[in-house]
Amino acid sequence: MTTVAVIVGFSVAAAAGTVLRWRTSTALGPGGTLLVNIAGAFVLGLFASTSGAAATIVGTAGLGALTTVSGILGESARLSRASPVLALGYVSLTITGATAAAYTGLTLV
Repeated sequence: MTTVAVIVGFSVAAAAGTVLRWRTSTALGPGGTLLVNIAGAFVLGLFASTSGAAATIVGTAGLGALTTVSGILGESARLSRASPVLALGYVSLTITGATAAAYTGLTLV
């Protein structure tokens, strides 16, 4: 794959991941952010054994834009206004859920 093709693919994947995360988070609130982070971790686990252009485009651009730590922090800050315990649970669920999803993806390959 040429450098230009990788750059174009990277840009398209990053834009698609960003829009998908934004739409899901907007529609589902904190649950949407949780969903995209866990799903993204699972797919990244599946892609962990790949290398080259596919890993760069899908893993770094697409999944990097889809999943986001800043989204977790923003949602947990909003949730903490209602309940600090709820915010802590949200962050804990995100981390354990994403770790379990990534592990599952790794074991399937």
